[in-house]
Order: sequence, then C-alpha cells, then structure tokens
Amino acid sequence: MRYLFPTLGAAVALAGFDKLAGQRGYERMFGHLGWTDDQMKAVAVAETAGGLMMMPAATRRLGGLVVSAASVAVLSSELRHGDPKLAGPRALVLLAALAAAIAP
Repeated sequence: MRYLFPTLGAAVALAGFDKLAGQRGYERMFGHLGWTDDQMKAVAVAETAGGLMMMPAATRRLGGLVVSAASVAVLSSELRHGDPKLAGPRALVLLAALAAAIAP
C-alpha cells in the first residue's frame, strides 16, 4: 500500500501532462465530448497538479480531491454522451482519487 497512491498519482499526472502536450487522441476525445481546447487544458492542469499532489503523503488527500473533481466533470460529460468505453476507465480514475482522498 505504501507505493499505491504515489504510483496512481504519477499515472494521473502523466495522463494530464499528455493532454497539456497536445496528444491528438485526447484532443479528438474531448472534441467528441463537445469540450473546447481550454476546457481540456483545465482538466489537464487539474490532473497534473492533483496527480503530483497524490504522490507525497502530506498532500495526498488534497490531490485526490482535485483529481476527483476533474474526473466527475469528465465522467458526467462521457455519460451524457452515452460513451461507456470512455466512462469505464474514467470511473476507475475517480475511484482511485476518492480512495486517495479518504484513506488514512
């Protein structure tokens, strides 16, 4: 368990950084959901910052809350668009972030 949240945080931060770097797949995905480039970048910043904050124990809970908030926004959009292929992985990110936010 000692390395679980730091590893999850690093993975989320990397995914956020990929969005900031302009990965075309993410741009298409968010465009498909009706999001603007600025909205995608806002989620990317939240994922990057929140993921990095999930790594050290001192800020893990706050990072989990930041990633949870971003994930709720994206997940709700995915569900509204009826896209379960996207909603499933995002739901797992949300669960991991919530676990980081509430775990002792």
